[in-house]
Order: sequence, then structure tokens, then C-alpha cells
Amino acid sequence: MAGSPPSITMRIGFWNVRGFNRPLKHNGVAHLIKNNRLCLLGILETKLTTSAIARIINRTFPGWCQTNNFDVIAGGRILIIWNPAIIDLVPEDISPQVIHCRAKNKSSQLSFYISFTYGLYTVVHRRSMWEKLLDLGQPMNMPWLILGDFNCVKSPTEKQLGVTPTWYELKDFADCCLSLGLNDAPTTGCYFTWYSNSESNPVWCKLDRVLFNNEWLEAGLRCNAHFSPPGCLSDHSPDHQDFMATVENGWNLNVDGTAQFCLCRKLKALKGHLKAFNNLHFSHISVRAKDADLALQDAQIQLESDPENTTIRDSVSELRKKAVFLAEAERHFYYQKAKLHFLKMGDRNTKFFHDGEEECSKKFYPGDHQS
Repeated sequence: MAGSPPSITMRIGFWNVRGFNRPLKHNGVAHLIKNNRLCLLGILETKLTTSAIARIINRTFPGWCQTNNFDVIAGGRILIIWNPAIIDLVPEDISPQVIHCRAKNKSSQLSFYISFTYGLYTVVHRRSMWEKLLDLGQPMNMPWLILGDFNCVKSPTEKQLGVTPTWYELKDFADCCLSLGLNDAPTTGCYFTWYSNSESNPVWCKLDRVLFNNEWLEAGLRCNAHFSPPGCLSDHSPDHQDFMATVENGWNLNVDGTAQFCLCRKLKALKGHLKAFNNLHFSHISVRAKDADLALQDAQIQLESDPENTTIRDSVSELRKKAVFLAEAERHFYYQKAKLHFLKMGDRNTKFFHDGEEECSKKFYPGDHQS
């Protein structure tokens, strides 16, 4: 999403990650920020605890700030991170389904309000979200953006397949937008933002959106939203199914001689099998992972256009498994590469060694390094 006065563009995003514990998700969010040059990001449904936040932010998003609503609702619903070098953000109201902030772009000095939402799962539970937005918006006289996962649609056309939503389910959202004068931002990319992933009962819905108030338009600002395909970062990745069979085939070598000689010969033979296995399945792993994710996104876009096509649906399922597997394999590759670099350089009397020693010392003895 980008909101901009003349000549100034600011990129803001949100992502329902459905769990933010795995390093693969951390890397995915870091790539999202880097590739889209985001200065502010809402991360929804993290399933994190307050104690885990500082470690993840310091390691994956150094220098960034964060706020969350973990203390007012269980399940790690909304986490907001931002780059303080580009934007000032002050949380003004934190509730179970909305975090409302005042923001200021440091370059343009543009001030506006922004609210990140994550709606709960039933009509009754979402009513407190609509009431909160109405309380925040009734005296509003500044540009205001509202974005996030509302967990409900605003019209019957925003749901494809499944049970048609009733007026009872639609009314609260429609009334809130009417009362506050909220408009949907023009969008590109995917129209539907949620898919049930059910082969027997597929359902498509538009649950995520970006809204702005009339003051946003009166200030001469523009707002556009882009919704990308879900990609591959929502499933668990297993080890390669042929790995153990490859190890067994390489180890079951008949060798005569002493135990030490047999061990050396078997390890040497196993090395050849594993090298061939690696070349077959994991060579050029970054290229493979990128191509697999692009193929999955293409298939997901095709499925959105033709949701009842079982052939495309089956293809998406298989492509997702492949893309998740290769993304996890790529992460392990670079993790091991980093470990090898540390083992190679860590014991030498070099700048790398002394920098690492100083960093560890700061962690365990912070008082000795205060300026």
C-alpha cells in the first residue's frame, strides 16, 4: 500500500502470517520489507508471546521499533514494526482488534492516523471492533487509514463458493463504513485475499482491505493497495522423503577388512551418494526456490479466476508443498554456510574474531560498554 502527497511516496504493508515463530516466516517478512521498501508493517496473527518479540526484532529487524496488543488479547494478534529513520509512530489506542496510531513521515512532515485491524471470528465478537472504530473516527479531522484482516466480507460478491453471507453478517461492516465515510483503496493483484485450502469445500473471500476517510482525499492524498498471492509461507516443510533411502543404499556396501577400514570405505561411498543426491535435488537452491514460489503464485492467480477447476486446485496443492520445501532448504543452506564461515574465521586472530568477542561481551556484560 502506498499513500502519497505530491512527490512523496510512503510504502506501508500488512501480512497475516498465521504464526510467526519459524525462521522461514521471519525471513519471508524481511524479504517483503526489503523488496517493497516498506517503512511500516503490520504483522497479523503472529501467535507469539511478549517475551519472544524482542529477540525476533533485534535479530531480524535491527534498528526497527515495534508495538503490539499481546497484553490485551491472547494469541499474538497484531504486531506493528516500523523504521524510525523514516516514520514516527505513536500508538494512541491499543485494543484486542485494533491498534490505532498517529504517524508522521519525517521527510514530508505529513501527519495522519493509521489503524491496523484483526477482526475476530464471529459477528458478535467483531462488534467491539466496529464500536472501537466508530469511537476513534467520530471526532476525526485528519487523514486516516484503516488496514488489515477484518475476517468478514462487505458484500455478497466478495465471497465465492460456500454459503452466501446474510445481511446480518454484512450489516455491521457496511454501517461502520457509511457512518465514518470510509472508502476502499483502489487495488491491484488478487481480488480475493483468503482461500480455505479445502479440496472438498473450497471458498474464496475478500477479508483483507485498505480503507481511507474523506479527510484523506481532502488533503490531496492518494492511496493504492496491492494484494499478492499467498505464496508458500503457510505450511510446514518435511525433510526430503528419499533422504534416508539414499543413506541406506550408500551404507549397505559389502566391504571386507578391519572395522576401521570398512567404516572409511562406507563413508567414502556414502559421500558420493549424498553428493549426487544434493546435485539432483538442491543444486542452485536459491533459483529453484524462487522459481517454485513464482510457479505457485501463478497457479494461485489462475485458481482465483477459475475456483472450481479441480485440476488447477490439485496443482496448487502440489506446487505449495514443493515451494515450501525448497524455501526451507534454502534457509538451511545459508544457515549452514554462515556456520561454516564462523568456524573458519572465528578462531583466527582477525577483526572478525574480535568483533564477535565484543558483541558477545555486550550481551553478557552490558554495563561495561555504556558510553
